[in-house]
Amino acid sequence: MMRTLIKNAQIVRGDGKTAPFSGDVLVEDDVIKGLGMVARTDAQTADQVIDAKGRALAPGFTDTHNHGALGGTLPGSSGLPRACELAIQAGVTRRICGVDGLSPAPVAEAQRSQYAAQLKPLDGAIEGDWSWSSVAEFLAWHRGRSVTDMGLYLGHSAVRRVVMHNLARVATDTEIAAMAEVVRREAPMTLGLSTGLVYNPAVYCDQREITALVGAFNKVKPGALFPHLRSESDNIVASLKEVVEAAVDGGGGYCNEHSKIAGANNYDRIGEMEGVLADASASIPTMENMYPYTAGSTTGDAIFPPEMRSGTRAEFLARLGDAEMRRAMSHKMRFDSKSWDNFIHFCGGLGGIQIAGVRPGVGDALLGKRLSDVAAAAGIDDMMSDAAYDAVFDFYSANAGEISIITHYGNDATVERFFRRPTMAICTDGLMPGPGQKPHPRAIGAFPKALRMGREMGIPLEQMIWRLATLPCRFLNLSDPTLRVGADASLVLFDPETVGEKNDYLDPLVRPAGIDMVWIHGQRVFDHGQFIVPKPFPGRILTSPLRA
Repeated sequence: MMRTLIKNAQIVRGDGKTAPFSGDVLVEDDVIKGLGMVARTDAQTADQVIDAKGRALAPGFTDTHNHGALGGTLPGSSGLPRACELAIQAGVTRRICGVDGLSPAPVAEAQRSQYAAQLKPLDGAIEGDWSWSSVAEFLAWHRGRSVTDMGLYLGHSAVRRVVMHNLARVATDTEIAAMAEVVRREAPMTLGLSTGLVYNPAVYCDQREITALVGAFNKVKPGALFPHLRSESDNIVASLKEVVEAAVDGGGGYCNEHSKIAGANNYDRIGEMEGVLADASASIPTMENMYPYTAGSTTGDAIFPPEMRSGTRAEFLARLGDAEMRRAMSHKMRFDSKSWDNFIHFCGGLGGIQIAGVRPGVGDALLGKRLSDVAAAAGIDDMMSDAAYDAVFDFYSANAGEISIITHYGNDATVERFFRRPTMAICTDGLMPGPGQKPHPRAIGAFPKALRMGREMGIPLEQMIWRLATLPCRFLNLSDPTLRVGADASLVLFDPETVGEKNDYLDPLVRPAGIDMVWIHGQRVFDHGQFIVPKPFPGRILTSPLRA
């Protein structure tokens, strides 16, 4: 048995109501045994005493949109898994993966390599080949590979692939019924249904398919829909209504994922969006999340129209080199912003797309540059020309499509308005660093930046900790992390006056300020800039209750 006394702390319980108060916390193994006024006789039994010096002590944070389930398991420079290094230095102790409809399971054995290639720019790659097919098999593989806790959404695209591969068409009733059966089989160990309606193959679905799968999930356990909208730009309101209606009609909750508005012409749609969300909250459980930045990040093939991405990876790469296909697709990428979510359009052209990941040893010289720099390096000045787009296609082909991007689409006013919503949780949506990667700064910076913004906007600290730690756990039907006797001892100690991000888009891996210590299930894993590697890793698989 190990007892730790954390004294002289500013305790922030995480319930969203109790103001921070001075006191001590006694931890025994992985459980809080005393909080506030710890009896002297109990304090004297502590094996170690830590003086918090008035810093804030809060429940560890919950990242509700994380891409670290695959490549994030590989060891970083500290010996901790990469995804956990990013999380812990930002105070995150719980990560939810399987986002954007792209959970690593279920997957048909024959499709493992194809699906792994699709996920690589987003989630990275493991060492060796995939060995799992079901969610249960994946979680068995993952167990022991994380220091933080990890939970999984069930991905719509993963389910669709099992039944329809990567076919570019609407599903038949028979195929939807087959997908619903896959959902019912795989739902028990997951936390909700995610979809990504800009990513194949979910991009090819219709609303009735989403509704049916939400309904199938909720036959097994209560769960929300976690969507990447079909459009976050010109068609954003209609796209929001599509998934909200699917959640309501399917009998589930709704979480507005990585809330944003893309494209200068659309910023004034936020009032319409808020109205749709308010209507939804009147009938079903709702929450939102966001990373507080004006740019996003995703897999590089998202810049291409959906029909170019259908079929196998080899077919996609072949289309990149086909002259006739190039002409058709580049025309659509330049001039069509209505029939699909056109990333280049809503980022203001090639100059709005930053290169965040390349194939190591191939595209390294352009890492951190813009797609306009790709064209300029080929001697092209006219960024709307066929030649400019040919240069981009050539760049993708040379890198075997293994590109990830940062999309500069937003403005500060919209970010701040979303951020002030009391039902807005925080996420990183962070892609994994590694060779050939310069990821979005949100991977480390999102939570410290949120605390800085809350401080500067005058949002009470107790409300910020509720949103960063507790709100998502309650929404996901997970154990309540609110600090109390008997609660889990996953904790973060930070300086509320100085905490904040220190990184940026060109130097994204700079450690944030003000995060002093982190404990996961009572084990200290971060101490004033130093990682501590526990053996074995304490991370647990997060699950939620089935229906009675």
